Amino acid sequence: WTAIGQAQSSMVSCKLARIGCLIWAAAAVTIHAHAASAQPDARGRQPGVSSDGASSRVTAARPAPTPMVGVMYEGWHGPAWAGLKNRSTALTLEDVIRSNGRTTLADMQAGINLSTAMSFHFHKEPEGGFYCIYRKRSNETNRVLPEDCANITQTLARHAAMLVSAGVDFIAVDSTNMQHTGPGGDVLQLRPFEVLLEEWAALREAGFPTPQVAIWQNLQDPTGDLWRVYTDTIYNNPAYSDLIYRDAFTKKQVFFSTGSPNPGLVEQIQTRGMAVVVMWALHQNYDKGEWSFFSPCRDPVTGDFTTSIPPQSDRSVKCGQSVTTNSTIGARGTSITVSPSYQLSYSALPFRASGKLGGLTLKQQFATVFSKQASLDYLMVGTFNEHVAQPQHNPFYPPNTAAIAMGLEEDPDRYSLWVDLYGDGITRDLEPTVQDGGSIWALFLSCTRVLRGGVGCTGKAATNESCCDFTAAESSWTPVYSLNATKADGQYLLTTNGDEATTLQKQGWAQFCPPFGGAGAFCAYEEHVQVTPAMYALSPFLIRNVGTTGKTVGLTRCLSTKKFAEHFYSTDRACHGVGKPESLLGSAMLARSSEAPRSLRQCGNAPTFGATTHFHSSLDAPCPEYQLEALGYVH
Repeated sequence: WTAIGQAQSSMVSCKLARIGCLIWAAAAVTIHAHAASAQPDARGRQPGVSSDGASSRVTAARPAPTPMVGVMYEGWHGPAWAGLKNRSTALTLEDVIRSNGRTTLADMQAGINLSTAMSFHFHKEPEGGFYCIYRKRSNETNRVLPEDCANITQTLARHAAMLVSAGVDFIAVDSTNMQHTGPGGDVLQLRPFEVLLEEWAALREAGFPTPQVAIWQNLQDPTGDLWRVYTDTIYNNPAYSDLIYRDAFTKKQVFFSTGSPNPGLVEQIQTRGMAVVVMWALHQNYDKGEWSFFSPCRDPVTGDFTTSIPPQSDRSVKCGQSVTTNSTIGARGTSITVSPSYQLSYSALPFRASGKLGGLTLKQQFATVFSKQASLDYLMVGTFNEHVAQPQHNPFYPPNTAAIAMGLEEDPDRYSLWVDLYGDGITRDLEPTVQDGGSIWALFLSCTRVLRGGVGCTGKAATNESCCDFTAAESSWTPVYSLNATKADGQYLLTTNGDEATTLQKQGWAQFCPPFGGAGAFCAYEEHVQVTPAMYALSPFLIRNVGTTGKTVGLTRCLSTKKFAEHFYSTDRACHGVGKPESLLGSAMLARSSEAPRSLRQCGNAPTFGATTHFHSSLDAPCPEYQLEALGYVH
């Protein structure tokens, strides 16, 4: 009741100017309900909760070694939202993957007006429902979208409260697709940015904190003019003087640019007294001051980018992502990036993206941050809310019929690929979704609490933090090596034991590699090797090494005791009476999702487990002869 009274008092201070005040006050009631003892920190920020109800705890004053925290933010959902024919029944890509063939990509697209949507598809559904933040200006008569987005004030008030509760200092709003003013640039980039500033300025006027805001604009085309609207009309608007992000060291407003910007445009922005920060990915220009909006982990041996870190005895192994030096902002010119997932190319292909892996990727990336925290000016986080994407041309098909989107092995449109995200399990997004129930956001809150502690996971306060728990079942994944004997008997073997895999290779066995590379935990084919569907079906994968009751099934590695001494795999610990159990391979998921999209089957040359049956497994592909058992789903 005290909390409600405080919220009511806050509502009075709003002067009833905007409904956003009421929404923020309602959020405050929820915050107090979960953390009744919470108080503002030394910088005036309010504590909060994630939308799944997880308390963010008290936001402590910033210790000296804590970097400023920025988060990438998307406002481009307008066309995708407007293109949904029925938002209450719309299918997402995650829905299609989880349906396990009951629905198809064509079914999803049948619910979308693709012209209105500009071919954007929702990959998952935000926990609060599909949303966008576009509305036409009051002096406009023509609409770019059929209608203004619904509940904009509520959406942006909720986002502000969430980001403040996590200790986020600023957001970098994505404006990288369009460089020119016009309908496309307006609906995807400019107008959502304006609306966000209007709403958050109103919240601040009413006494409610929000993160500050910067733009991230493509500056490659010297004829582009969209940047000028941001610098001359918005950044210089006195109404937004406290809202536009300003670097504390240089005292300059910050303008983010994509990679390889036009030098002339950069100079023009700098002459306006603004700091231009180049931000892209995979360029490896870290020592030249270039930031990353996602930053891959590195193989601890080769130093190459990798989506799967080789297993080590220390489960809390650091990701090893690079640190930017010589940045144009910050006292030291340093920054580092974390994200729940990241990609090397097409996220829909095996091991071309890391995936969230139940939070393992984010934990490993934060482990690197904690080890370097004292030297960091900035921590960039990508992304809060991308959610939508357009299908991309498949550069491998034809002729490569193995280049299919994971988990869609029997979908007629399985050759459509996606780059930045793939469903809900392979995405850089933090915002809670219907599918993840807010688990990644809760983990992010845990990691930011550890960050504010200043000593990483070694401090007493971090003892019970999920960010420091590398034994949790949902984030315990291990590589499964796939080998076959090159001699005539054609034996196949799966193992999680790297030493066993090495020994067998010395004895003449051959290891199957990820079909398109990317994973340092495994081998890599030479560039001239054309991966066949058979090689794809026998490729390596990740499996949970800790089971979860009701969600996973243990897979036993069996050795046939009949005519042929061959290995096979089964959910039956008795090996169907035709073999003896050797070991537990791991735990496969019982249901398909984009986190575990790849079906694993036990195949044979006969319809039953028999004395003369030859065995082999099949990954993300139907058995060529007979399916003996469906084993579950893996990554």
